Amino acid sequence: MKISVMGLGMVSKLGNTEALERLLARDRIEPGSLPSAHTLAIDFPTDSNVPQQLLRRMSHFAKISLLSASYALKDSGLDLAGKSVGIIQGSVYGPIISGIQAFDDLIDFGDNQLSPTNFSGSVFNASATYLSLAFNIQGCMLTHTSGLDTLYNSLLTASLWLESKAADYVAMGIGDEYTVYFDTGFRSDNQQTGLLPTCEGWTTFILSNTENAKYGKVEFGCLKTMPGTKNQKNIYSVWHDRIQAAEFRNHAEENQACFPVALRGSYPSAAAFDLALALVCARSKRFPVYDASSGNYEIQNLNRNEKIRCYHALENDDPVYYEIRSNPN
Repeated sequence: MKISVMGLGMVSKLGNTEALERLLARDRIEPGSLPSAHTLAIDFPTDSNVPQQLLRRMSHFAKISLLSASYALKDSGLDLAGKSVGIIQGSVYGPIISGIQAFDDLIDFGDNQLSPTNFSGSVFNASATYLSLAFNIQGCMLTHTSGLDTLYNSLLTASLWLESKAADYVAMGIGDEYTVYFDTGFRSDNQQTGLLPTCEGWTTFILSNTENAKYGKVEFGCLKTMPGTKNQKNIYSVWHDRIQAAEFRNHAEENQACFPVALRGSYPSAAAFDLALALVCARSKRFPVYDASSGNYEIQNLNRNEKIRCYHALENDDPVYYEIRSNPN
């Protein structure tokens, strides 16, 4: 199954898509020099045109997703006026902080004194609604949390909408906010698949069925076993050691590969960042390869038409792949 990527928007500890492109322009990346904040500062640019009255009562979770979407829409350069634009907002855990605060209010003060701000922030489809309102987007809408299957299921839904012409474009955002609960019990002494620093992030993809796509096409599918790795670069998406880390490490020893944990931090839905990384690598023809001897990422040039594959595990531990070819032009 294939789908075209027309625009990317990233909120990450590295910054936005342009920051990632600048990072890949270097000869090497030293993980120790990268930002290490858990919770990211959210600063909407003046040209984002997001109404301030929307931002004032938004949760941090909603702001992350909306900022990512604003970057992606600008990056696409598309005129979406009069178009049917589907919205998909996927998260492994959803607005967990607002949910906990709303339950605390309910327990401490009862339902007649529940904070409207905390309650509205805890509603799972609030971020999708804000996106629709902020950019006057009209079309089908889906908000869902399906654990580690979230990115894969979101792409399947987007493909169905586009194929059935239910939408002309799809704004698909995937991310999670930081919570201390992600830090509990998960540690690794392997620098490639190590879990620290735990972070948060959101990635939005503007998707379509067009042939002429800014970032090309992504082919994706579910696997039962890991395939051979000849003539391709691999990105392995690992959230914590329980999920395919050992198998992915063994697979990575056969080829030049990237575990991007040190680049984006560790958070449940980070496979979306890793897919965006693959798309930016294919477009820039640059790829970070982890050097265990130095602990740095060495940047290599991609060969003409060289494949990049991202791998991560579903909830049942079956691997999923996302394949991108570097632009031959």
